[in-house]
Amino acid sequence: MGWNDFSLAAVGCGYDNDDGSSRQLELAECRPGDRVELIRQPDNPHDHLAVAIFTASGTCVGYLGRDRASWIAPKIDRGYPVNAIVERVKGAHLPDAVLGLVVRLNMEGEEPDLPHAA
Repeated sequence: MGWNDFSLAAVGCGYDNDDGSSRQLELAECRPGDRVELIRQPDNPHDHLAVAIFTASGTCVGYLGRDRASWIAPKIDRGYPVNAIVERVKGAHLPDAVLGLVVRLNMEGEEPDLPHAA
């Protein structure tokens, strides 16, 4: 596991997107190791430091929490090479659960590694 890797839970995964796409349906298709992209949204009406999480298909599946976005957003703005993957989809093994997302990040230009199962 890379020493610069860390995990963060996403927020807002239970909501649908403004375009009508379902974050929950998209999360149901996500697998550990899938690449996701962190996209800054400085014009977001709820938070000017918002960082959205998008899958490879271009669907938003949630956001970094405000407390984490407040220190990651400026780094993205300054050009830090942030790479992210799906670490796990919370609730994926439970029928009818509201799914959540945990992402694995590396801000040193390397690909993040999935942590080993205990």
